[in-house]
Amino acid sequence: MHEHGLITRLLGLAREEARKRGGRVAAVKVRLGALSASTPEHFREDFEHVCDEDCAGAVRLDLELCPDHPAGVELVSVDVSVP
Repeated sequence: MHEHGLITRLLGLAREEARKRGGRVAAVKVRLGALSASTPEHFREDFEHVCDEDCAGAVRLDLELCPDHPAGVELVSVDVSVP
């Protein structure tokens, strides 16, 4: 459940960035650091679940695993598609 809230917040930030650029979220790049409590597989499953639940559409998730990076889950970049 913890990841669900993180992913919801992450997608909210990504949507806000896309709105500023006049488009929609096409992809997000997320870094999982040493303090992340999730495995890549579990994070991806939760991400897909939140996208389905939130009507976010098809959003590609690019995961960067950094076990030596002293952080948890970080939004690295947002790719925006502009109509």
